[in-house]
Amino acid sequence: MQNELKSAIRFNDFAAYFGARGVLAMAWWMGAVHAARIRQDQNSFPFLQIVGTAGSGKTLLLDYLQKLNGQTPYSQALSHATPAGRARTFASAGQRIVICEEQGELGQAIDWDELKPLFDSGSVLIRSAEGPSEEVTFRGALVITANQPLECSDAVKSRIVLIDLSAADAHTPRIRPEAIGNLSASEASAFGVAVAQYGDWVCGSLQAFLPAYKGQFTRKYGECLNARTALNCAQLICLIDLLCNLLAIPQDLQLETRKLVHDIAFLDTIPY
Repeated sequence: MQNELKSAIRFNDFAAYFGARGVLAMAWWMGAVHAARIRQDQNSFPFLQIVGTAGSGKTLLLDYLQKLNGQTPYSQALSHATPAGRARTFASAGQRIVICEEQGELGQAIDWDELKPLFDSGSVLIRSAEGPSEEVTFRGALVITANQPLECSDAVKSRIVLIDLSAADAHTPRIRPEAIGNLSASEASAFGVAVAQYGDWVCGSLQAFLPAYKGQFTRKYGECLNARTALNCAQLICLIDLLCNLLAIPQDLQLETRKLVHDIAFLDTIPY
């Protein structure tokens, strides 16, 4: 089963192109399929931010990940929408993963704090010109893609898992992008089918192991580590373990991916 699934989604080619950062994104993506249930059980599910300069592979990565769960592109240029328009997008997303494109000066300024409820309660307030406002629940997950990390409040940053494809230590692709770019949706859907079927396994494992993982981060990085960041990192470590089990990912790549999460925790403790 593991080898068949790895072959179907061309995982080895994916890892050869994106390395540990790709594995981390895929682990988050596996959890995001069950984001509403995870928020119900754990009270939160982090946003994913993928940044990188032009040509770093952001589009290739997101196109690949969307094929895994049979999702057609569902994106929004945040800076080209009003707050009400953004709220309607989140409300109508269902359980889909919403990809938000941050386009800076090309659009209007964004108050990133308006996204904070999507992290925990998932509540979205829809305001209409006539009649009372309606509160609905966002059941999907949120990806933000940009050229540079967001300029936002610490409260928003603590809700984000950042993957920088242009970092100095980013993986150097060892294959051509076509090796994964031409993966068909029918081939990739094997992953989405498996992850959907294993919802109890994913969410049950988070329930069982999250306290221990969070405690490990708290003990290792001390009181300087934001409690929200500790929870995000604990969720990611658990999801990485589950993904590695699902796909029989080699130990060296497992360790490299886990290190990225510990880097997130460590950087959170450094005063700016």
